[in-house]
Amino acid sequence: MDLRSERGISQKVLAEAIGVGQSTIAQIELNRNEATAATIRKIANFFGVSADYLLELENDCGAKLAASMGESFTREERQLIEDFRNLTPARQKLIKDNIAAMLPQATDRLQKKKF
Repeated sequence: MDLRSERGISQKVLAEAIGVGQSTIAQIELNRNEATAATIRKIANFFGVSADYLLELENDCGAKLAASMGESFTREERQLIEDFRNLTPARQKLIKDNIAAMLPQATDRLQKKKF
């Protein structure tokens, strides 16, 4: 499971956190067994992602959401999303971390302007 290894979490830790055996996680990762809906839900909750993301029905950039929003994105916003999707997971994380670090500052500036 790329998500598990990317976050440096062992099979054992994940298994204990969601209440299954470590062998269950191993079997799922080796494609020898399919996860049940309940297991998918628990894994999604553990990692803070959607079940659709785990099932590769959407990406972490919210492609499913973006598609439902249709033309509400500008050309520049659509290009940013496409560029982001083409980055490696490590570079995507770097971008997300930078944005997260900037958001409190931007929010503070916006609130000061309102008052």
